[in-house]
Order: sequence, then structure tokens, then C-alpha cells
Amino acid sequence: MVSIDLPGEVKPDQSLDVTRLSNYLRRVLPALSGEFELLQFPSGHSNLTYLLRIGGRELVLKREPSGSKAKSAHDMGREFLMLSKLHGKYPFAPEAIHYCEDTSVTGGKFCVMERISGVIIRRDYPTDTDDKAIQSQYRTLVQGLAALHSLNVADVGLDQFGRPESYRTRQIEGWIKRLTDAATPDMPDFGEITSWLARNSPERPQDVAVIHNDFKMDNLVWSGADITTLIGVLDWEMATVGDPLMDLACSLSFWVQESDPPEFRSLRAMPSVGHGVISRAEAVDLYSRLTNRVVRSASFYLCYGLFRRAVIEQQKYARFLRGQTSDSRFSGLNKAIEVIKDMCLDTIQAK
Repeated sequence: MVSIDLPGEVKPDQSLDVTRLSNYLRRVLPALSGEFELLQFPSGHSNLTYLLRIGGRELVLKREPSGSKAKSAHDMGREFLMLSKLHGKYPFAPEAIHYCEDTSVTGGKFCVMERISGVIIRRDYPTDTDDKAIQSQYRTLVQGLAALHSLNVADVGLDQFGRPESYRTRQIEGWIKRLTDAATPDMPDFGEITSWLARNSPERPQDVAVIHNDFKMDNLVWSGADITTLIGVLDWEMATVGDPLMDLACSLSFWVQESDPPEFRSLRAMPSVGHGVISRAEAVDLYSRLTNRVVRSASFYLCYGLFRRAVIEQQKYARFLRGQTSDSRFSGLNKAIEVIKDMCLDTIQAK
């Protein structure tokens, strides 16, 4: 739905020591003064996300989950670094204010940043949303991604960050390993797909850009006065320097069209079914024109994005079967995973 992302009371099992946190922040950020209030944003984030009200100022605190190894989707240090480099150069990056590695303060490493208050789009639009507004918003999404990928890596101080020369290979190998780790008895065979991806990875030279790795609708903030105006991009903990077309592929793996199988449409994390929504092909064409990048090996990138999405859903399904979550939404993901596998195969055969 369309909603202002409002915080509520902190969940009892995710509470923080408010006195300890307040004392710590006042010590490291002496400019903060006034009454201290802690609230929590709803679930749906990979990390625990809180609203801090200190005097008249609102900040966001993101903390890694308990037991996190601070890698990949929970890397608060990475998020702080990326925002520190990008704020002021990429207009949608929030200001990073403080990073803390001392887990005794909140129970995990955490990052404090400015709050960007606006509208978050999730699975559906209100029924009265104008088709032209929807089309404009999706085009703006692509424009926001293209603008990120158009930054000069050296100009933002990230030319020594990451290992972009082997990015494609490491991504493919990494997602294959995650699939293996999440294997269940009923998991479909992805062998043909993983072999094809390894054989068909584009050759060098490789384009390099700052990439987000989770650029989708529920990580974007839109103006409350005009939902076609982008004002912020959230969740930078997986951002790095690498192949921008793989980042585009990640976004497209959350794109849903009327022609897609119903099992895949049911997974949508953004309202990609409806009037005004541009197709994946239109998104690629717009991105290409905005960045002056010719999207060669389109089948490889689309297949990679779908395979990555299949692994993400398989990880959720495995967690459910292993009793690591009771979320009933995960119980039928095996059917959707089978469908995504078939979509990968269709992409390979249509190349």
C-alpha cells in the first residue's frame, strides 16, 4: 500500500536500553539535546530500524539483528561508509551521522542517519491512483537508478572500494553457495541454470559503477505532496562498486507483469501489476538511453536476476521448514521457486 512510514512502540523482544543509548549518543554527538524518545519502524527491513526523537530532531537508528555476523544484508559499517561518500553527491542518499561497533550499547553494531520522511510504496496503489502518475513514478525509479550508476566512482571516493574486476564471478558463485546452504528435499534442480550463468558471463572489459543491490520500490521514499517525486533511497547495507547491469537485473527481478505466472505475481514486493506500469523491456530501454549503456547479454542479466530472486525465496522457504520462522507466508514458496526456475529456463532458451 501507499503509506507514510510511521513508527510505533518498540517490540518487547527488540527493545534497547534507552538510558545507555541516550547517554552514549549525547557523549559522541554533543550537539544533541532535549527529551529522548525511541520508537520502532514496522517489520520488513533486514535490520532492526528505530526512530530517535531527540529534542526537535528525528534520526533513524539501524541495528544488526541479534546473532548477525555483520555481512551482506546486515553490514552497518558498509551502509555508513556508502552514505558518508554519497550524501551530497547523490541527491537521494540520507546523511550518515554516526557508526558504532560497540555492541554493548544496543546489542549489535548500529548506524545513525537522518530521517527522510515521506511516502513508501509497497504492494499496491490505492484504486484511485492516476495511471499517468504510476507511469511517471516507475520512470522516476529507473531514473534514480540510472543517476546512481552515472556517478564517477573516483569522484565519490569509492575507486578503491570493493573488487569490481571479479564482481560477476563472485556474485554467481556466492548465490550458488547460498542456494546450496538453503537446499531442501523438494528444491528444484538449478544445475542447468547455474552452469549456463557461469558459461555465459559477459567478457571483459567490465563497466564499473556504484550499485545499490536492492533498488526496489519499498526502499524508496516519495514526496507526500507528489508521489512521483523521489526524495530518498534507503537500505545501503549491500551497496558496493560493481557491474551496474547486475544491479539493474536485481531491480527487474522484483518487477511483475501481467504476462508473468500467477505464482510469481503473488511474490511482488512492489505494485508492478496494473495500468501505467512500464514493462521490464521498457525499463531496460529507458535505462539504456539515460546511461548511454548498451545492454548487451540481456538474457544473462535477466536470468541472473531471476536466479538471485529464486535463491532469496528458497532461503525464506528453508527457514520455514527448519523452524527458524513461523511466518506462514513462506510455507508455499516452493511452488513459486519452481516457477522462477522455469522463467530462468525460458530466458535461456529465448536468447
